[in-house]
Amino acid sequence: MTVNFLSVAAFKKAIGAAKLTVVLNSKTSKLSVLSDEDVFYRCQQSINLKGRVAFLVPDGDLDNACLVNVKEGNSPLQMKAEL
Repeated sequence: MTVNFLSVAAFKKAIGAAKLTVVLNSKTSKLSVLSDEDVFYRCQQSINLKGRVAFLVPDGDLDNACLVNVKEGNSPLQMKAEL
């Protein structure tokens, strides 16, 4: 399995979404990411949205992407600009 990370901006561009929203299902208490196209994506359940986040994409499969926290020192991402 190959795992890649995409910034939120790169993920939005890849799926053609203008907006992503982290939502909580009140019945299951589970977090998910909802695109403006009404498609749900996975979300790390203990995510800290004030920290650095990125989408983990297994084997290039955007449908199975998951929004996760990434650590400053271990991140495969190189910060270019905050948007």
